[in-house]
Amino acid sequence: MVSRHLDDAYDGADFHTMFTRHSEQDRYLMPSHLGEGSIQRIPLRRGMELVWFDTAISNDIQLDFDVQYPHLEISYTFSGKGVYEPAAQAHALQLTSGVSSLTYMDGTRVYAELSPEEHIRHMELRLDLNALNMILPELDRIKQHSFFSQQLAGIPDIPILIEQMQNCSYQGSLRKLFLEGKSLELLAFHLSRLDDNPSELNMMKSKLNADDIERLYKAKEILDHTWKQPPTLCELARMAYLNDYKLKLGFKELFGTTVFGYVRALRMNQARMILEQGSVNISEASTMVGYSNMSHFSSLYKKTFGYNPSECGKR
Repeated sequence: MVSRHLDDAYDGADFHTMFTRHSEQDRYLMPSHLGEGSIQRIPLRRGMELVWFDTAISNDIQLDFDVQYPHLEISYTFSGKGVYEPAAQAHALQLTSGVSSLTYMDGTRVYAELSPEEHIRHMELRLDLNALNMILPELDRIKQHSFFSQQLAGIPDIPILIEQMQNCSYQGSLRKLFLEGKSLELLAFHLSRLDDNPSELNMMKSKLNADDIERLYKAKEILDHTWKQPPTLCELARMAYLNDYKLKLGFKELFGTTVFGYVRALRMNQARMILEQGSVNISEASTMVGYSNMSHFSSLYKKTFGYNPSECGKR
């Protein structure tokens, strides 16, 4: 287990002390005693940067953050596991695949732990609100708290945005312009979802306890591996040691979508990737993601992405 305290985790000093900079790019190689892989930092403008993690750690890594400025962060996890727990909140939050988090911190301490169980592929958009001149009422609502976190899962718009950022073909200043635009689009999307669940603005009032939250993450993990033929709600509740009522309400509160909505999003995202490869037709793609009725599949696909599956190759 590796433990490290960071007085300010986001001023960049930690990268220079923990990681070795690679050539002229803002890419940092992980020391061999921690694992392997790299972290890439992409400054977009003053107070805004993207950070891409692609690492395989060999032991648990513990981080202790003390954030004393208004820091806003949007993250998305492709793979990997971890946990972070703010001093200002009653329960821990999980870092897990397919989840996008909007997190605000100011004047608070946060404990985090990364697990070597899975390869970590993770993106963070970091915003220093002192340096950014943003007049947004939605931000004012968040800034009433020393710590706030909104987690969303099963929202197809988010992985599409992340993929566009990851696969950006522009270079130089145009690349920064493109990434900044997509970053602001990602921020706007998260802020637009705040009203979907007003209780998220004060998670301290949530009826979910720490055990409930751990079991809900377990339910999500089960769906991540069984989305093609998922268990029924009652079966999933038994597998996660929850009653079906708490599973339905708790899943929506924690992840911003229903159990069925999450499964559908996993299927639709997989179908989109299959169709983009161009190696199968719509009927075959429909069957591969668990739909026997192609008409029903096409209808859900258009509802999800705004265009028919037959247009996927053209796009």
